[in-house]
Amino acid sequence: VLRLGASGTVIAVGPMLDKVMAAVAGLDLTVLYASTVRPFDAHPLVSTLKMADIVLVEPYAVGTSAEVVSEALCHVPHRLKSVGVPRNELRRYGTPTEHESALGLDPAGLRRTISAFLGS
Repeated sequence: VLRLGASGTVIAVGPMLDKVMAAVAGLDLTVLYASTVRPFDAHPLVSTLKMADIVLVEPYAVGTSAEVVSEALCHVPHRLKSVGVPRNELRRYGTPTEHESALGLDPAGLRRTISAFLGS
């Protein structure tokens, strides 16, 4: 648990942490860090859950870990937005930073997605 907030929860997986922290700066959100989602440590999520609106930000294909997070919350009605690399193929050249920006995985893109889902 990196910080507590009242308007929702964002789970940053692995290398997405710095981008997530920049994206949620100034927003009243709980931020959890998972170095990996398999095995998934559900205790921090369940123990800090104030609102059952969760955004999962992962560095690989969108939805890869959504089932694991949803399963951890099977006893709680919840909404889950999974954010990651879209399944459509990106056929552009560029730096990793340019690809992240094109895919909405940079801090600005993440903030738009998180704010739209959580109403922040």
